[in-house]
Amino acid sequence: MKRSELHEKVWATPISKLAMELGISDVGLAKACRRNAIPVPPRGFWAKLKAGQNPPRAPLPAPELDVVVHFATSDPRERARQKAMEEHRNEMLQARAAAVANRLPIAFAENLEGAHPLVKTTQRYCERIPKLIEKSRRGGIGAWRTENPQDHLPPEQHGRYSLVHRGCLDVNASLESMDWVLRFHATLLRGLSDGGMTIVRREEADGRVSRRASGPAVEMRFEGETLAFKFSEGYRRVRLTPSELAEKRLKSSLVREYETRPSGNFTFSIEGTEYQASKTWQGTQEKLQGLVNEILSMAFQLASLQPQLKREREAREDNARRTEELRAQEYRRREARVEQLKQAFVMMEADARVRQLKAFLDRLEQTATKFATPYDERVKVWIGVVKDELAVRNPVDEILHKCLSVPSWSTWPPAWWPAGRMPDAKINGRVDE
Repeated sequence: MKRSELHEKVWATPISKLAMELGISDVGLAKACRRNAIPVPPRGFWAKLKAGQNPPRAPLPAPELDVVVHFATSDPRERARQKAMEEHRNEMLQARAAAVANRLPIAFAENLEGAHPLVKTTQRYCERIPKLIEKSRRGGIGAWRTENPQDHLPPEQHGRYSLVHRGCLDVNASLESMDWVLRFHATLLRGLSDGGMTIVRREEADGRVSRRASGPAVEMRFEGETLAFKFSEGYRRVRLTPSELAEKRLKSSLVREYETRPSGNFTFSIEGTEYQASKTWQGTQEKLQGLVNEILSMAFQLASLQPQLKREREAREDNARRTEELRAQEYRRREARVEQLKQAFVMMEADARVRQLKAFLDRLEQTATKFATPYDERVKVWIGVVKDELAVRNPVDEILHKCLSVPSWSTWPPAWWPAGRMPDAKINGRVDE
């Protein structure tokens, strides 16, 4: 709707009620008003009106800029399109869930015999961590002056080790829980592999290891789609017992009564690398162990869902791009129309000056005979030259021609031309056409 129309409505109906009528949120309506410099009633306005008072209304700034206000309405066609996409998505998920159900349930691994190579590599690296810790204590900083990545102690925080080592799982957990963590992954990777997924670890091109988004990750690849998964253990604040506190104070006086330790609560997440297909599970060992079959089923569902999410994302991006183009077009149109108003004022001033000049030349021509020879004749000639030049190069005509033409690199119609009116074919194209 027009800016002036929306101004009238927000001062006639409370924003919350008006937003419902327009099919948008009250926050969205308030934002549209702010974007278009439309004042809204202050707090207490409707209460005063209900009490019989007549509170003043804020006028609309720059009413001559009566542009069209755009806001996202709840279009029934858009709602129907989204509902159809959701139904199609649910059908895909149900079909994939039925296919996966034939392979479930899967037994939780009691050991790592026959486990996936990533699990075995992680196991071997974790077995070396206690020795690396002892080496660090004995050798200090100099113990890590080595080029062999196998001799590097993984990053540690609150008793949890982040296994960023090449060829390992994406795990951040304590060594005490690592046996279960590895068996948990061995179970999942066996189920994923049996279902046709390929499990790989993506490394950086130069072989380095990092935690950046473009860095290494453990990926599940299925039917051309890729999902990444990772595992982490939380931490909690624990108050030390008197005996623990006394023992630690024997080694250092700078000991606090509280210590941060691994919590025994875990998070396993699967996320699409591009299309926001993601799912997260949290809980203790017992809870996550009981969710293994659900996780396996959801992994295949998310892989099947990614193409649909890709199409939906591309549709949203295309719609946002078209909306932005329309906004930019409306902005250019508004600016062009404002410029035409400015040019009209310039043209009016030029026309007034031309009229004054013509009147001045007429008066000067009447008094030319009063000049002495040869100036009387020269004045007449000069007046004629100025009139001839004015007839050829009238400033008013030049300004008008500029408004009614477009640059040589552009085409007709200009940005200010009304959208519903067809342009004149005779003036379509270059200026000289």
